[in-house]
Amino acid sequence: MIAKQLTYLAGADGAGIVLGTRVPIVLTSRADNVRTRLASAAVMVLVAHDRRTKMLPKI
Repeated sequence: MIAKQLTYLAGADGAGIVLGTRVPIVLTSRADNVRTRLASAAVMVLVAHDRRTKMLPKI
């Protein structure tokens, strides 16, 4: 609720993903604008990249 209030009242942008699952899940709302959806996708890419680099064997 706080995130939605910041978005509507203060013009803030947010991003949402679900962690704790086998793979990260992008969580957006139908009311989200394009910028918020892109931010969510960007955060998901960063999390996926971090997980992938941690799983690679060290040489």
